[in-house]
Amino acid sequence: SYFFMADGALIWSWIVRLFPRAGRLRADSSGRVAWKSLTQFVRATVLVAATDAMGIMIVAASLGLPLVGPIGVLVFLGAFIPMVGAFISGTAAVLVALVAQGPVVALIMFGGVVVVQQIEAHVLQPFLMGRFVSVHPLGVIVAIAVGVLVAGIPGALIAVPLVASLNAVSLHLAETPLPVLDSGFSLTTELADPSETGVEHDD
Repeated sequence: SYFFMADGALIWSWIVRLFPRAGRLRADSSGRVAWKSLTQFVRATVLVAATDAMGIMIVAASLGLPLVGPIGVLVFLGAFIPMVGAFISGTAAVLVALVAQGPVVALIMFGGVVVVQQIEAHVLQPFLMGRFVSVHPLGVIVAIAVGVLVAGIPGALIAVPLVASLNAVSLHLAETPLPVLDSGFSLTTELADPSETGVEHDD
């Protein structure tokens, strides 16, 4: 971690030099776009996790439960797992409520955890995450679902950042003009009409 932080620019320059000379500029810009998309994903995830933690802490505090702070920290860390993290970590609050104040309060706490989890799954994850990583909310939902089906919880963790990075790089490459060849013609240059060149051709 130290060397990546201290010499990250030099390491990235070395990686870029592994590409053919003609593709180095596009490789460099694509990598920077992907990194920016990943950064936006992390910021959105922190916001979602903080919202989950605050919601469950508010419910726990309103019920007079002990250990509200540690519960919030646990939910914040668990919420980094999309869709199910806040619910699983929120069960700690339910157990605390069961031990401290009995089954009725535990059921109320469980209902609060379910409400917070539903808000995350149907509002925060699709819309907030989609806005930050520039992916349609439906794309976020489908990406997480496919990630869970393919690789379980690890798949859910990497699904959205992977889709966001691929989407950002694809759009960037589609909008970036192709480099000009040494002959002076662009790779997208169309063949000129013979009549416009002033050169006559025999039939």
